[in-house]
Amino acid sequence: MKVLHIQYSMPPAGNACYRLHIAMLRSGIDSSVLNIERSIAVRNNVYSKSFGASAIIKKFINKKQIQYIKKKLVPDAYFYSHKPIVGADLINETIVQEADVIYFHWVAGGCITFEEIERIAKTGKLIIFFMHDMWPFTGGCHHSFDCNGYESGCHKCPMFKNKCNIASKQIEAKKRIFSKYSNIIFISPSKWMAECARKSHAIKCNRVFSISNIIDEKIFRPINKNIARDLLDLPQDKKIITFGCQAGTNNPYKGWKYLKDAMSLLHRDDIHVVVYGVDYQKATQDQVSYPITFLGPIFDETKLALVCNATDVFVSPSLAESFGLTFLENILCGTPVVGFDNTAIGEIIKSGVNGYLAKNKDTLDLANGINTLLDNPKIIKCENYSSCYIVEQHIQLINTIISLV
Repeated sequence: MKVLHIQYSMPPAGNACYRLHIAMLRSGIDSSVLNIERSIAVRNNVYSKSFGASAIIKKFINKKQIQYIKKKLVPDAYFYSHKPIVGADLINETIVQEADVIYFHWVAGGCITFEEIERIAKTGKLIIFFMHDMWPFTGGCHHSFDCNGYESGCHKCPMFKNKCNIASKQIEAKKRIFSKYSNIIFISPSKWMAECARKSHAIKCNRVFSISNIIDEKIFRPINKNIARDLLDLPQDKKIITFGCQAGTNNPYKGWKYLKDAMSLLHRDDIHVVVYGVDYQKATQDQVSYPITFLGPIFDETKLALVCNATDVFVSPSLAESFGLTFLENILCGTPVVGFDNTAIGEIIKSGVNGYLAKNKDTLDLANGINTLLDNPKIIKCENYSSCYIVEQHIQLINTIISLV
């Protein structure tokens, strides 16, 4: 059986896809990755395909479309991606034609058109959308937060000025394609998002399953904390609180605001803060009274595992998570975690077991959780996690679906 994973690019957005691909290779599956945007050297059956000779024209058209959409959005609208006008031509690629199963991962942002997805669906191949956020079943938002408009068709979307119909048109376009093909199924990394997907206007007629994201437990495992700190040049005599995400403190929905406010309530003199995902920012340092080490973007998983092991408490007061990958990375390294009780986070964090689940948007409870874990340090053990078992879930699902098609 040949499996092909299609996504926009490698890392950091493509890390989850790459981890699944590598785990499948280790399990003996003939797996490959096709990146639409060239981003890394070809290795481990990872390939790149550009838009072709007309790349400049296609990107120009999509850029103009994005500029038009942005003018329609309200000023504080969170990450929105519209269906592209033009995209990569994949149907005639040998690697696509030879695949028995095709996974679509993060394909928003103008790299693949819905029409191209439908052309591939018409081949009868099993198509699996692995949903890394809510975009596959919404009108274009990647997280809906308190909005459930995706259940009824995204009419009068609050992300747009004058409640225009851009979002409703996109969700209808998704429904038109997805509902026609029984060989298109969806996988969510969390039970919470799977339930959201089953209620959605776009894919309520399709089959939705839940299988966890994969993390390499050979990399993310406990090591000596002092050694990790030496390698990262971090202080040995401080309690380290770590905050990290792809955009660092610049992404308002990852909750830096709540963490900085919570740290003002700690009243301790033994704190050192680590921030990764962004380089040094004076404005961020000025917001807290504790020293901050900025580690910048981290693409190397071995270094990221070092950060997890050097940390006393990892805190991510995110307002929405489809899974909570950074939490699990730390837990596998034996580091307790703190987050808000919303979306899928409660499926990862178990208060008193591997961390502290604070009341949503409650800064005081967040501070209480941090203090509790700093004052009661213990090594967290995650003995039940197995990437091999997760791959086996994928294999069983694929075999079951193929036998029914």
